[in-house]
Order: sequence, then C-alpha cells, then structure tokens
Amino acid sequence: MIQPKKVFRTAEGKLGFEWNDGSRGACDIRTLRLACPCALCVDEHTGEKLLDDSTVPADIKLVKVQSIGRYAAGLTFSDGHNSGIYPYEKLYNLTKTK
Repeated sequence: MIQPKKVFRTAEGKLGFEWNDGSRGACDIRTLRLACPCALCVDEHTGEKLLDDSTVPADIKLVKVQSIGRYAAGLTFSDGHNSGIYPYEKLYNLTKTK
C-alpha cells in the first residue's frame, strides 16, 4: 500500500510527496483541484466529470492538507472547495515524475 513518508511544498509552489517506495513527486495545485474525485466534481454513477475547468482560477492555492486515515488526504483549496478525499494511490499517480 502506497503511503507518503513526507508531504512538502516545492519551491515552485507545488504539493510534493516522498513516498514509502522511495520515490518523490509533485503536482501543481490547479491540477490537484481539477482532479478532485468528490461527488460535486464527478458524477457518482457515471464517473462523468461535472467540474467545469474554466471555473477554477489559474492561481488557486492549497489552504490545508490533512490525513484521512492511512489511505487518503483531504485537501482544502482557496476557492473554498474541501469535499474531495484523495486516495494516496491517486496522489501517487498525479505526482509521478515522468
């Protein structure tokens, strides 16, 4: 099971992770917001994206990161959105350096 050993901000303002498999990665904040998996952003039944990307500011900030058990993180953004629970596997895939 993938889990973060360390969560940090990069010099570029991205959210970075050091993972328990020894890898590191980071993701910009807007990409994280656009990937929100909550029911307000993604239809629970069809999986269709409901969030209109154009409504997310280019300069959106991350206000808070909190651990949810051993499986996910809750992210709070400067647009007030805070209902997304991001499984660590999803964050791992979003932050992989290519």
